[in-house]
Amino acid sequence: MNVIFSSTIRKLSGAVFSRVVFFLISSLICSLVLVACGNDTPAPTDQPNNPAVASTATPNVTGGAGTGSGIVAQGVSGSQPLPTPTPPAVTNRVVLTIWTGGWKGNTAYENFLNGQIDKYRSRNPRVTVDWQDYGTDLAQKFYDATAEGSKITPPDIVLFNAADIYQFGAKGALADLGQLGGTDLKNDYVSSTFEGLRVGSVYYGLPWMASTQVTIINKKLWQQAQLDPAKPPTNFTELDAMLPAMVTKTGQDVTSAWFKPDALGEFLMEDISLFSDSGDGGGNKLPTFPSPATIDKWQYFQTKRKNGSFAKDAFTGSYADALKRFSANQLVMVMDGAPLLPGLKNSSPDLYKDTLVVPHITGKANVLPMDLQGWVIPKASRQSADALAFLKFLNSAENQLAFAKLSGLVVPTRKSALTDAYITDTTDLQAQARAIMVQSLEHAKTTASLLPAPLAPADRDKLVAALNKGLNTIWTTDTSPQAALQEASNSWKEVLK
Repeated sequence: MNVIFSSTIRKLSGAVFSRVVFFLISSLICSLVLVACGNDTPAPTDQPNNPAVASTATPNVTGGAGTGSGIVAQGVSGSQPLPTPTPPAVTNRVVLTIWTGGWKGNTAYENFLNGQIDKYRSRNPRVTVDWQDYGTDLAQKFYDATAEGSKITPPDIVLFNAADIYQFGAKGALADLGQLGGTDLKNDYVSSTFEGLRVGSVYYGLPWMASTQVTIINKKLWQQAQLDPAKPPTNFTELDAMLPAMVTKTGQDVTSAWFKPDALGEFLMEDISLFSDSGDGGGNKLPTFPSPATIDKWQYFQTKRKNGSFAKDAFTGSYADALKRFSANQLVMVMDGAPLLPGLKNSSPDLYKDTLVVPHITGKANVLPMDLQGWVIPKASRQSADALAFLKFLNSAENQLAFAKLSGLVVPTRKSALTDAYITDTTDLQAQARAIMVQSLEHAKTTASLLPAPLAPADRDKLVAALNKGLNTIWTTDTSPQAALQEASNSWKEVLK
């Protein structure tokens, strides 16, 4: 072969010879480069245990999702997600950021959301989820992220309570679900829950979990007061007619009711507004209390506390305190008693069997306060279509029911989830309580609109704290309701000025 090669070269002219030699040398160099690189191609790095997606724990944010599966962990509070390499054959990679408050640290909640993320990613491999949890700082964190000039990247999905949604919707920080196509499932939800996440004419959230207050009654003491177990009170007027019998016909160590008034809920039930437009043309708000209606309501509470109808320690006491007294047969009724049922079942099974579970009483407006959560998409999200697709998957009736079973005494908001035995079973008191909550949702409302909006989370908290301070004053002292309300009103004016 060398002889043939040399003979051929000798026959070529100088110019042709140069071109051939250049071609042969170039080919040889390329071959050597390919051989050298062939075995050192970097492997895909988007693997569950890849250190590139590990989290860095901090006091303010919890990162990592437990199962991995391409979930991006969050490092330092306020930072961007750690780099996520694009796997081979996956184009248009999408990283959805979800914020929750108080889910991480709860193993059941973590397993639930991680499992749903894994299922969704198996069907949508281009989607990666960055899940961050900010505990009780969630609303403030989002407020900071949506402030002008903020360097915090807003999330694509957030789970808020109705009060937060009302405030941030009024602020203009949330996407209009109608414009995104998120209201097409409206009729699949209990009407009051979907309406509970509306501000003006705009719907901002997909309802998640809901609950209302439920009353429990010691059946033995109820009958001792010669009251009919089949006819519990349905409103404050009927309760007033029954209280004297509970006071006089039961033991001296028995109190008629454990009742802890809610700063906003009690006014909602009486259809009492707490603020109005100042009329200065600037949209400023002013408190409308003390008013005859607010004074009458707080006077009612103080009178019942003074005459012994309502437990004196109810306002400052806890559910554990109420359970202790109810278990000792020292309370006829606990007005918000559903949270006591699991503990009562374990500590006093006989009393548990002899307990009545009934709807909470209503006021003039014939409505009950409703605790409600909803999923929202911030207006700043650049991936709203992908965020909504994930939410529709996550917020299915099946998933809502599964999560409700983890949470205890809350109910789903999708209608088709409300026929499960977990809710309809009449043999268990906790199921009865859930069934009553479902029935009560038809005439339930959130208290969100009782506060002016938009407000910073800290300012909103100050308004509620002022009312709670006033309630505590009339409950624990002889201060007049008018004076306590006036002090709260002065605090509101200071915040709203």
